[in-house]
Amino acid sequence: MVLDLWLIRHGETDWNTQGRIQGAEDQPLNATGLLQARRLGARLAGVRFDAVYASDLARAHVTAQTALPQAEVRLDVRLRELAYGILEGKAWAELSEAESAVAAHWHEDPFGRRVPGGESYGDLMARFAAFRADLPANGRVAAFSHGGTIRSALYAVVGTPAAGAWRLVIDNTSISRLRFDERGITVVTVNDHAHLANGTLDQ
Repeated sequence: MVLDLWLIRHGETDWNTQGRIQGAEDQPLNATGLLQARRLGARLAGVRFDAVYASDLARAHVTAQTALPQAEVRLDVRLRELAYGILEGKAWAELSEAESAVAAHWHEDPFGRRVPGGESYGDLMARFAAFRADLPANGRVAAFSHGGTIRSALYAVVGTPAAGAWRLVIDNTSISRLRFDERGITVVTVNDHAHLANGTLDQ
């Protein structure tokens, strides 16, 4: 019995390029994001998934529908990005003094603290664990989600970093794979975005 779980981040949005905090805000893919999703689709053309899930936020489920147009995509709110509460829509570089203080307080312990109106990474890890618990024990499953959510899934396997010690990069439309079998959990790939490596995103 082997579960091969492919965690795939959504394509680019305008807020990504602007350095804005998206969280639970429902932002659409931009033109580059749609092209990234098509490139991802070419990469996945020969892969058969037994089930395909996506966050209900448009940037994730449109990525799934674009990359895997023949698949039945099941939306699951548990795959949403970390909720950043009062900081959503703000650019990190443009926070007010008060907002910067809130962000700094949260960054000191993001696994235990919440931005007002938001979630902690501990909340997010629990949310993803509930999603994972409902998956079958066998098969290949794709879950189209968000950078923070995918990090939380990986943190549950490799451990959580001390504040500022290290961070996992999860690029747009990257693939991170976890394999669950009788031996335990294997991290197969992290942030694999080879489908974006060749050529420019101009067609």
